[in-house]
Amino acid sequence: MSTSEPRATHEASRADVVAGERDDSREALVEAHRAGLASAVLGAVMVVLGVVTLVQAVRLDNEDQVVGPATAPYLVGALTFLVGALLVVRGRRDATLAGAVASSGETRQDWLRMGALVVVLVVFALVVPLVGYVVGATALFGVTAVVLGMPERVRAFVVGFSVAALVFLAFDVGIGIALPAGPWGF
Repeated sequence: MSTSEPRATHEASRADVVAGERDDSREALVEAHRAGLASAVLGAVMVVLGVVTLVQAVRLDNEDQVVGPATAPYLVGALTFLVGALLVVRGRRDATLAGAVASSGETRQDWLRMGALVVVLVVFALVVPLVGYVVGATALFGVTAVVLGMPERVRAFVVGFSVAALVFLAFDVGIGIALPAGPWGF
């Protein structure tokens, strides 16, 4: 056995470790990119919810009082909108920084998902007054889960309906804020 053979083995092992570290750091950057996009999507959802809450608050009357029935929805809507906008900005910044390392195929897929989610949010905002909150939110939650990769589509919509119904009841019964009911009354 020559002295160069153990040295070559050691160098090959070192090269494997370095390559593994590069793969780990690349994977960490890809995960950071995805986390940034997820933050941006959550922020976009919060922006839409803030706008919906503010639109509903405009319909309420404060009855010539400084603090009345519309005060809480204005405050909640404005804060939801503000936090959502900040999440969009931060998520976009984080995704852009980490995404500079991601491959174009992964970035393209992420942007397609992001675009699909934005379209779903816009459609949700447009159809909620027509079909009601529960139906619109069920579609929003279900389609969002499917776009983000949930394999069980029926379950995504069942969970979406459950969440939408609970939120509707919490707002309608719990705090007395009427969400759009639609032709079915919910």
